[in-house]
Formats: sequence, C-alpha cells, structure tokens
Amino acid sequence: MRLNAIAIRIWLITFVITIFFFIITTVFYSVFLSEEVKNNYMNDFEEIILNVERLVVADPHFLLENMDTINDLHSSVNFALLMDDTFEEEGDNWYLPFSDDVKETIQGKPGVLENIDRNERVQFRSDQHREYRRNIPHLFHILPVTIENQDVLFYSFADLSFLIRIERRLSFVLSGFIIVELFIALFYYIYLKKQLSEPINAMTNIAFDYARDDFSHQLPVSGRDDLSELAMAMNKMGHSLETNRTVIRQEKELLSHIMHNIETGILYYDTDKTLLLSNPVGDLFLTRYQEEHTNYSDEERFIDLDTKIAEVIESKRPTEFTIEMQETYFEVTILPLLEEETRDLRGILISTKDLTKEHRLDKMRVDFINNISHELRTPLVMIQGYSEAILDDVAESIEEKKEMSRIIRDEAQRMNRMVNEMLDLSRMEAGYIELQKTETDVNKYLRSLMFRFDNLANESGVSLQMEAPKETVYLNMDKDKIDQVFVNLINNAIRHTRMADKDEKVVTLQLLKEEELGEVVMIVKDTGTGIPKEDLQYIFDRFFKADKSRNNYSYNTRGTGIGLSLVKNIVEAHGGFIEVESEVNEGAAFIIHIPIDPEEE
Repeated sequence: MRLNAIAIRIWLITFVITIFFFIITTVFYSVFLSEEVKNNYMNDFEEIILNVERLVVADPHFLLENMDTINDLHSSVNFALLMDDTFEEEGDNWYLPFSDDVKETIQGKPGVLENIDRNERVQFRSDQHREYRRNIPHLFHILPVTIENQDVLFYSFADLSFLIRIERRLSFVLSGFIIVELFIALFYYIYLKKQLSEPINAMTNIAFDYARDDFSHQLPVSGRDDLSELAMAMNKMGHSLETNRTVIRQEKELLSHIMHNIETGILYYDTDKTLLLSNPVGDLFLTRYQEEHTNYSDEERFIDLDTKIAEVIESKRPTEFTIEMQETYFEVTILPLLEEETRDLRGILISTKDLTKEHRLDKMRVDFINNISHELRTPLVMIQGYSEAILDDVAESIEEKKEMSRIIRDEAQRMNRMVNEMLDLSRMEAGYIELQKTETDVNKYLRSLMFRFDNLANESGVSLQMEAPKETVYLNMDKDKIDQVFVNLINNAIRHTRMADKDEKVVTLQLLKEEELGEVVMIVKDTGTGIPKEDLQYIFDRFFKADKSRNNYSYNTRGTGIGLSLVKNIVEAHGGFIEVESEVNEGAAFIIHIPIDPEEE
C-alpha cells in the first residue's frame, strides 16, 4: 500500500478533521460547558438552601412540620436538624439526622468536618476556594435558630456527585463513539480505496503501459461518474495512440527501407555539425572522403566538406559541387532545413550521388570508340590497300593475287567477328538469346579446343596443358556459344602469358565435376601478367580493358573490351556464373561454374 495514494490522503484528511472537531467539542465541554453546568447547579443549590433558611427563620414551626418535604426538594440537597446547639459525634439529639450515605460523603469533604461542630452561622462553598477546586463541588451551611425557646442547628449540605456519575457515563458513551468512528473510518477507507484509489492506480498502470507502447489492456467502464468517463477517455486515447503508433512505425519502416536501399547517400547534421542520421551509402561516402582527405597532399585543391557546411549554415542557401577522389566521383548537395515560420536553421541535409559508374562508362565509351575506330581502320586500310594493288596490277603473279585476296578475306572476317560480338552482346543484355543445347562430352570438347589453339600457342611460345578426370563428364550446353567463351578466354590467356617475362609460360584447362554442388567447373588458368586488384571488380564490364599500360605491348593492341562481358552473359545464360582470381605477375584463373541440371524457365 503506497502512502501517497489518493485514497489514504483523503481518508487521513477526513479522519484528522473529524478527530480535530471531536477533540475541540470534548475540550469545550470539559473546560467550558462542564464548569458552567457545575456553577449553575451550585448557584441553584445555594438558592434552594438560602430560601429554605429564610423560611426557617421566618417560621420555625414550618420546618418541624415539613422537614420530610424539604428534604425531597432535590436528591442532592440534604437538610438535618440538631435539637441541641452543641454537636457531638456520639449521642447527639437529632430531630432529623443526615442519612448514612450523606454522612459517609461528608466524611471526605473538606470544609465540612472542621465546621460541623460550630454553633454559629456557617456558609461554605468549595468552588470558591482555590485549594478545593479539584474536589467534587459541594455546599455546607449551618444556621442557628430558636424553636420554642430551644436553640437548634439547621444543617444544609449539597454536592454534585451525580454530575461526576453523568460525566463517567458520558465518557463511556464518547469511547463508544470513538470506536464506532474508527470502524466507520475503516469502512470509509475501504470504500475510498475501492471506488477511488484502485481505479486511479489502474489508470496509472495503463498510462505506464501506454508509455511502453503496450496497448493490449483496457480499463473497465462501469457507471457514468467522473472516473468512468476518465477511463473511457483513456481507452479512446490508447486506441488513438495505438493507431498513430502503427502509422508512425509503418512510416518509419518505409523511411528506413528507403534510406537503406536508395542509391543516394543521406547525411543529416544539426546546427553544431554533429552527424545525427545517415544511411549506408552516406556512411560509405563519408568513410571514403575521410580516407581521401587524410591521404590527399594538395589541401588547396581538395574540397573541404566542413567548410562547405559552415558556408551553408551562414548563408542558409543550398549548394552543389562535385568531389573527385581516387577512382570515384561524387555529386554532393548541401540543403539547409529551415523552420517555416521563423526561418531558423534546424539542420543540414547532405545528399551524395555516386557518379563513378557514369564517369567510367563515359570513359569506356570514349575508349571503345577509339579502340573500335583503330580496330576497324586497320583492316579497312589493308582491304583498301590490297584491293587497289590488285586493281592496279601491282601483283604480277596469280600466287601474289591469291595471297592478297586471302589477306582481304581474313581482315573482312576479323571485322565481321567484331561486329557479330557487339551484336551478340547487345542481344544478350537485352534478353534476346536462344540457346541450342545438346548433350556434350566435355572431355572431348576441351581436347578439341586444345588442338584448335595448338598452332597459336606454339607461335607464342606457350605450352597448352589439360587436366580432366578419367570418367567422362557430360553437360547440356550450346557448343557455339561456349565456343565464344573459350575462344575469348584462351586467346586472352595465350596473349597475356606471352607478354609475361617468365621462362615457363603455361596455359592450363582444368575440368572438375562437383557432384555435391551439382555443377561442372571449367578453369582457364595462365601464368601471364595477371590483372591488377583494383580492376578485378570491373573486368566483366563492357568496353573495359584492364591495365591500359598494356597497350604499349604490340600483342595487346587488338581488342574492343567486350569479350569478357560477352563471356559473362553466355555463362549466366546457361544458369551458371564466372569468377576470376588473379595477382599481378602471377597469372590469372577464370573459373566457370555451370549446373549439371539447370532449372528451365
């Protein structure tokens, strides 16, 4: 039970107020009313005694005749008549003595015993003596009178013992009232706890549940009082909060999904240039920028992002610029976020767009145009030159004319092959490719490839080798398309192996059958110049030619940069994939994975 519960506080306030007024009433009665009542009774008793004494003085015979009647005036006022005016404890000649109860009461009354044996006028009132105020108030009078020539003493005694008995009864009654009030207070507390504290505690717990995004509980509503209406309002508020929470969660998930999947980098800074929010693309840009900024030597030419942010914060205007880093290009937009009414700056939003691919495509397109122009110009020049030689009868013999015709045919075939490769690549990337698959003995197929490239390898000083399992490996494939794959790969392998400055120059064809993976693996491995690590991720992009410095070699001047892209498309059309492993000056290995039973679309 919590001491700060509203039911306890209300109960305590009510109980304290009740007890306070009860105590005030009791004190008022005991201090004021009780004393006033006692004083009134004492005055009344004294007035009765004085009136009787006046009657006695006026008519003594009246006293003798009506002594019993006088004693009945009030139960607390007692009269006695001593026929002799001398009081003695034994043998007194009483005409009307005090009763035994009165005598016993008189024995303990101060101011009575010390005056009872006097034969003179005595008027004693205990409440008028300071030292007797704590005792029960009482009156004692002695009146000497003469009746029939005989001196007698008329005694009068009165006390308020009956008031003490009434006060004791009243104390018992008040104690009973206190006990009843305690029981009423207990039931009142139980009522407050059930009708007030428990509903408020339930509302508090529901409010804490709402704060923890738990809307599974509802408050029971019974009646039409204020607490019931408050419970109904809290239930409606919970339903509204749950709806808003669902909407906000969905919007947040959508925003998070967009943030994590868009290609644009997002960075959000506060006015103190502290990064508050970012997406993975933005983090990647920031990491690259920091690395580039650390390694960049020319500080004047490198764009400082912090300076740009400070300029936008000062001017409150957006800005755009391009950051060129090693092998990467980014378009950066810095946008200030302003309050609509006050136009105060509340944050900075930076968006980054990676233009590396666009720059690379532009560069590859330029390189491709240059390469294809060179590749086409050479055979065209030769075709034009030899055809003019034939027409001008420069070739005198039939054998020379046939040789020139063969050269013209070879160059025409070379041009036709380049055009067909470009057309094939365009059709494959557009999805227009049809495979004519047949079951093929891969062992026999690779051996035939070895024979086809044997002369080229011998002329280049390269040794062709083959590694294959003893059992025959069968595979459903389009032989013409796979021919294009291996013609490109083996030609490249022989060419780059020939350029390597090594004593042992070997190109190896490997065949593996992975039963557990359900695929056939074919590897073209060479010991040539290798591929730079930074070019490996772009090696299968169209128009890309790795390590442009190789163009200085006469053996590497031919090629359009679309061969490996064509290889990748053909392998993927067979349901497989191709990967490359290479180190500079160590050689390269192109690994082809083709499933044995690909799923038909």
